[in-house]
Amino acid sequence: MNRELHWNMEKRGSEIVDGFILLLLILFICLGTFHRNSLWNDEVALWKDCLKKSPQKERVHHNLGYAYLQLKQWDEAAKKFEDALQLNPRYAISMFNLGLAYYRKGSLDEAIDCYQKAIALDSTIPEPLYNLGIAYYEKGLYLEAIEAYKKFLDLKPDYKNARINLGLAYTRLKQWEQAIQTFQEELKYYPDNFYAYGYLGFIYMELKDYPNALYYFKKALSYPDLPDAEGFRRAIASIEAVQRQREGKEN
Repeated sequence: MNRELHWNMEKRGSEIVDGFILLLLILFICLGTFHRNSLWNDEVALWKDCLKKSPQKERVHHNLGYAYLQLKQWDEAAKKFEDALQLNPRYAISMFNLGLAYYRKGSLDEAIDCYQKAIALDSTIPEPLYNLGIAYYEKGLYLEAIEAYKKFLDLKPDYKNARINLGLAYTRLKQWEQAIQTFQEELKYYPDNFYAYGYLGFIYMELKDYPNALYYFKKALSYPDLPDAEGFRRAIASIEAVQRQREGKEN
């Protein structure tokens, strides 16, 4: 194989992976943000008024913090979650949302600490496990991310895209067999998940199994909402060029 062509294919695959990661790592964090900012401004005003009347209720502090979280006012959100925890140190949901605020501020270590504490307070809440996996992944702690995602899937086995993130962690460790199995399991639950097809194509490209890579890339391209469709077309063109080159040598 032409070494430059091989390098370009790998580079393109990495760009595809990184682009998908940005889309997938905010699944839980973005819940609820479709509401208008004006709605959450009203919520801030409402809970500020409640706070004047009930300053000793942790739920009021928490709800005000959540309204700030939706407005992307991370510092204000964190302060109110901390206030709620001062009143009730075992308030697991405030501990989790404090972790979200830290995560959004870019403080991964603090976010991880909060997620772990939330899990210790209430192990039946799945969201901290999911977001713990995200934070571990972003720190390059892929084994830890895998364990967090597995525990999350024990609680929510049918959650869409959870296995995509788990498969990405396996991919980073080059544990190809586990990654392939995980993406295929995602397709059993969600046969139209084009992310799974795209990542399977990437893995088979890395393994130089070009027929399978072409199959999965083309399958992904059959979905009109696929991000970076042009990048997949270039990857397909590169593979097909390699195949023509091989056929030419054989002839």
